Amino acid sequence: MTGADVLLAVLALGVAMLLARGSHPAVAVLLVASALAVSAMLFLPTAMLSEWFGMDRVHRLYSLTRDTPLDPPEWIHLFAFAWLGLLVWLARKDVRNGWGVLLVAAFGVAAELSQWLTDGRQPKLEDAALNVIGGLAGVLLAHLVCLAGTYARRKNAA
Repeated sequence: MTGADVLLAVLALGVAMLLARGSHPAVAVLLVASALAVSAMLFLPTAMLSEWFGMDRVHRLYSLTRDTPLDPPEWIHLFAFAWLGLLVWLARKDVRNGWGVLLVAAFGVAAELSQWLTDGRQPKLEDAALNVIGGLAGVLLAHLVCLAGTYARRKNAA
């Protein structure tokens, strides 16, 4: 394990803990696990991830996305950061504002930039954009869920 690997591990754990700070313990565990899983997808060598996931599943993903404008790695960027954006917005009431949107977007860019510290991975502007778009889509979905919950509570109270 190189110094860069240790630094990435410390950064990933630190970000995961920052995201989970102040949330319910069960949600905090989900946030930490999700953030570490996304970090693993971004920082581990692609060949290792393909081996762990299984090449038959990788080929299946490519066949599922054949008729879409994006390849599986691009969809994974979108969905992973949408999931993180959704979780952060729902779990952390203190960042349900413009700072929360900025936080999710910053994590998307920072995650991609930190790939400079990994062997065999290169940051791409397109991937950073997909991370940000995915994160913002997750925030939007979470915001809509919060609005629907507020509407339902008001309707039940009336």
